[in-house]
Amino acid sequence: MSRQSRLLAYGLPTLAALALVGAAFTVAKSMQTRPTLEPRQFPPLQPAMKDWGGSLRGILIGAAGIVEPSGQEVRIGTDVSGSVEQVLIEPGSYVRRGDPLLIIDRRVAQATLEQRQRDLAVAQSRLEQARARLAGLEAEVQIAHTAIEVAQAEKDDASDLARSGNLLQGGAAISDREASRRKSALRAAEARLGGAYARLTLAKANRSLFMEESGGASISVELAAVEQAVAVVEMAKTELGMRTIRAPGDGTILQLNVRPGEYAQAGSASQSGASQPALVVMGRLDLLHVRVDIDESDIPRYDASGTATASLRGDADRIIQLRLVRVEPLVVPKRALSGQATERVDTRVMQAVYAIEATIKNIRPGQQVDVFIDVIPRQMNTTMAR
Repeated sequence: MSRQSRLLAYGLPTLAALALVGAAFTVAKSMQTRPTLEPRQFPPLQPAMKDWGGSLRGILIGAAGIVEPSGQEVRIGTDVSGSVEQVLIEPGSYVRRGDPLLIIDRRVAQATLEQRQRDLAVAQSRLEQARARLAGLEAEVQIAHTAIEVAQAEKDDASDLARSGNLLQGGAAISDREASRRKSALRAAEARLGGAYARLTLAKANRSLFMEESGGASISVELAAVEQAVAVVEMAKTELGMRTIRAPGDGTILQLNVRPGEYAQAGSASQSGASQPALVVMGRLDLLHVRVDIDESDIPRYDASGTATASLRGDADRIIQLRLVRVEPLVVPKRALSGQATERVDTRVMQAVYAIEATIKNIRPGQQVDVFIDVIPRQMNTTMAR
């Protein structure tokens, strides 16, 4: 038998046997009983902790905040429409309460005021004329009194003549005609006396119409006309004054949205600034506030007594201490969106206003900041630290 034949006769069976032994060993090893492994016990997940200044402060609520002036931004519009005549301020100007900011076209209002002032002058002249009539009416009353005295004297004289005529008529000293004439003279004297009293009554009535202390009708009409003219003049002055837009309080001009010659439309200034922006936006910068939007899902965990801090966008290393001013009671739809993919437009937020206690450089109204609010009381922080 040749060498090649021997290899084929004995070698191949030997290799097959070795392969079979190896497979059996592998199967036997895999069939060995292994100890049961218990699942690894991990500690329970802890709420997110934040380390400020090397000390743990507790569970934090993260929220976005907008820097605003104390008292919020004041958006100033106009009560009257018209072209802007003058602009007396510029962005960054500091103004005090009552300082003029803008002047709306005043030509029509000025002409109206001048006309109303002339009407007032006419009404005042008529009042003085009515008052001057009182002296003449007083004289008429005195004349009426004098006429009464004259008529009374004539009546007394006629009465004496008529009485003496009655006595003499029986003795045929005077004729019947003379006695009758004396009686007629007496009746005429009585009539003149009655007319004198009537003229006195008329004179007093005319005088009473112009007596201010007794509320005479004619003088009251003239006084009412003057008061009405004064009211109309004040209204015209108010109309003219409304065309000068003044600062409602002390503050800094933050934004100016109108130029001389532009038309200013009367109406409320839009908060969003999209449809009708405010002519002027101002606010107080001596103390800045941060309006924080706390998501409605974080409201149950919010603690007003918790410490709040903020950091500027682009300068996260600088921590700003905040002091709570107030919490708005109404939960409102979120307006300032941060642009994150997980943020919903229909999210509702509770707004809390915090004050920036220290003077911070390079921080401006309208700037967005990241706010972190400690929501765990101090004793719970101590328990968790242990």
